Amino acid sequence: MFPTPAMDVAIGLILMYLMLSLLCTVVNEFIATKLSLRSKSLAAAIEQLIDDKTLRDTFYKHGVIAGAMEVTKPGTQSTVSAVISMASTIAGGVKGMIGRGPAAPPPPAPNASQKANHPSYLAGGTVALALIGSLDPANPLPGIAEIKKAALALPAGTVRDALLSNLMVANNDVDKLRTSIATWYDDSMERLSGAYKRQLKWITMLIGLAVAVAFNADSLKVATTLWNDPDRRALVVESATKVVQEGLPKGGQPGNTGEMLRPLPIGWNCVTTPSAWKCATMEPPTTMQIAGWLLTAAALSLGAPFWFDLLSKFMNVRGAGAKPARADAQAS
Repeated sequence: MFPTPAMDVAIGLILMYLMLSLLCTVVNEFIATKLSLRSKSLAAAIEQLIDDKTLRDTFYKHGVIAGAMEVTKPGTQSTVSAVISMASTIAGGVKGMIGRGPAAPPPPAPNASQKANHPSYLAGGTVALALIGSLDPANPLPGIAEIKKAALALPAGTVRDALLSNLMVANNDVDKLRTSIATWYDDSMERLSGAYKRQLKWITMLIGLAVAVAFNADSLKVATTLWNDPDRRALVVESATKVVQEGLPKGGQPGNTGEMLRPLPIGWNCVTTPSAWKCATMEPPTTMQIAGWLLTAAALSLGAPFWFDLLSKFMNVRGAGAKPARADAQAS
């Protein structure tokens, strides 16, 4: 298939969405880490599953759970510092396109509270082992009879019903009971994962809108400009070719964001002020400009892997050329 202006415009839009999606991924991860969204969601889910406070407190004191919480104390992880490092790399790549932005926030201060130290993930087998061992702290390795007696002694609630139901399925086999409890927990975590992704989707949309406004990434303006400027289209296709050849950056860290975005008609161009914010607020945005930002924000919410796969397909189709005619057709 021969290259067409429409295809090149689509490639330009996809390239813009891809590079900005990588930026959104870094910001999104920073916010999720800063606010401890995963660990707070897991803590809330366990509070619902183990709804007896006494049992839940004993559960958190169990060795395998206490050990997991110990390694997640502030100062023992390098996630935040790694995210800040990635954000610094991106800021260096796009410096000069939108003006100077605010300084990167410092890592969160240590917090000794239980929720602050809560791990963001607990395996089903670990939870099952800790839950059974927490029923009677004086007997950390109870048999079926002891487990059933302790479960019956619990007040009516979710954890009591779950333990009694799993005891019926286990058929007096402790190993089957552990497996059944782990499956019950994993099923609950799948529902939690869906709720967490929906929550993160809204955060991603807001981040995407902020990025679209900060970069003045107006999809409608970009499409119109590329359609009317063949030279710019050629530069965009060249950049897209490099991106596809290099592959999606590991860890979602775009090292050459500024170079890839430079051919695109985005950013704020103000002669009177170097500040992107002052430039953006000098004149109120038009309705079409707002629509373009919203379209970009919606596209960024799909994520970088989606846009990279789509860009690869478009580049393959563009470079395939026209289908050659059959030899017998040429002879006739």
